[in-house]
Amino acid sequence: MTHRPPYEDEGQFAVWRLKRSSRPVNCRSVVIAHGDVPVGESLALLLRLRGFTAVATSTMERLELMTEHWKPRALFIDTRLGRADDFRFVRNAASNPAFRNVLMVAMTSVFQHELPRDMRRIGFDGLCRRPCPVWQLAVMLESYFDPSADHS
Repeated sequence: MTHRPPYEDEGQFAVWRLKRSSRPVNCRSVVIAHGDVPVGESLALLLRLRGFTAVATSTMERLELMTEHWKPRALFIDTRLGRADDFRFVRNAASNPAFRNVLMVAMTSVFQHELPRDMRRIGFDGLCRRPCPVWQLAVMLESYFDPSADHS
């Protein structure tokens, strides 16, 4: 198998802050918050096939409720969901110590009105423009959960 680069340009796929835990990660948990239910469910299913514990939700309210009771290790958030309240959840989570080791990646549209620097300023740790190949998400998550493994 050939090694695929994790991303080709920051405008399409990037991780700026790869948060690491000082303890081993024994739960590879991921939440996909996506406004299109079939897209979110498909991404979660494909990540489960790669060995992740992945679930999908379609609203920020459900994501907030979910994270009150369960601390997933990574969140992929469709930016269309966060715009209504100016990304309140992401801004609060970015400054909350409980989310210190939770990776938050913005899933944005292909249009350039959502710039990487703006997503970083809001509090996201990375960016993935739709459509984002699932292999990129999986390789990035595998590196995040197990930095010592060879993912080529």
